[in-house]
Amino acid sequence: MSDFYNDMQNIATDLITEFKQGVVQYVDVTAGGGPPDNPGTPTEVFHTVDAVARGVSFKYVDGTSIFSTDEQITISGDQVFTPTGDGFVMVDTIRYKVIKIVRKPAAGTAVAYTIIYRK
Repeated sequence: MSDFYNDMQNIATDLITEFKQGVVQYVDVTAGGGPPDNPGTPTEVFHTVDAVARGVSFKYVDGTSIFSTDEQITISGDQVFTPTGDGFVMVDTIRYKVIKIVRKPAAGTAVAYTIIYRK
C-alpha cells in the first residue's frame, strides 16, 4: 500500500510543479538554544517550495481559529522539511503567520500538505 502513496506523492509533486504560483517559501523557525528566560535569537531557514495558493477552503473555516479571509497553499509531501506551526509562509516576499497545517493523509507517506495562513 505504501507504493500507492509514493505514486500519489509523485503525482502531487508533478501537478503542483506544473501549476505553481508565484514565489513561495516556507520559513522554518528554530528557537534559540539559551535558557528559557533568555533563549537567544531564533534561527530561520528558508525553503523555496512549489505551491498552489488560493483562499481557504470552506471546510476548514470554523469562525474561531480559521476565518473565511484566511488563505491556503498546498505543497507536495516530498519536502526536506516537515512544516510546523512554528514556521511562517512567505508568498511573493510577504510574510504570513501559519494558522494550521493539514497533512494528507494523516498517517503514512505524506502526499501533500495544506498550510492555512493569515494575512
